[in-house]
Amino acid sequence: MDDDYGGIIGIFIILAVMVFIVYCIVLIASVIVAIAGIGGTLWGGGTALVNYIVSFKENMIDSNKAFA
Repeated sequence: MDDDYGGIIGIFIILAVMVFIVYCIVLIASVIVAIAGIGGTLWGGGTALVNYIVSFKENMIDSNKAFA
């Protein structure tokens, strides 16, 4: 009777350790994805801003030099 409970407790401990390891992996992956998302947003926003400035310069300033 004692060995049966020991086996069940061992299985629960092993399952708890496995669940904790999977939880840690998912947590680390979530942090990596969040950092990548923030980096992509900053990179894309910076690129869009540079493109907007270049386009504004070409369309508004360079094309109106004859009138200045």
